[in-house]
Amino acid sequence: MTPYTAYPDIQGIIYQDDIDRNRLMCTEELHKFRDGTLNHVRTSLNDIATEIQMEYLPKRKWSKQDKQKARVMINAIDKKLRDRRLMRSLEKFIGGRPYEGDLRLLERTI
Repeated sequence: MTPYTAYPDIQGIIYQDDIDRNRLMCTEELHKFRDGTLNHVRTSLNDIATEIQMEYLPKRKWSKQDKQKARVMINAIDKKLRDRRLMRSLEKFIGGRPYEGDLRLLERTI
């Protein structure tokens, strides 16, 4: 299948990894992926949903169903990334991680 297409059986998307292999990303398994991978896939799906023609996307006409599934996946990825940012912020607040130069967060907690 071409990269960044909706998988027909389950709620997921086929994306292309760094070494050009097609991989399946399901909404239930988003916790397995790093933030960089999620951001990369989210950007590509956003380009599909907004009908922007980019060089890295396959040259094809995206159907209405593909765009709708891309929006569902974007919402799931956004929720996962927001939850991760919240957990990192809480860990910094309670002292689980050093501030690592995040002065704005340090000023808010003092």
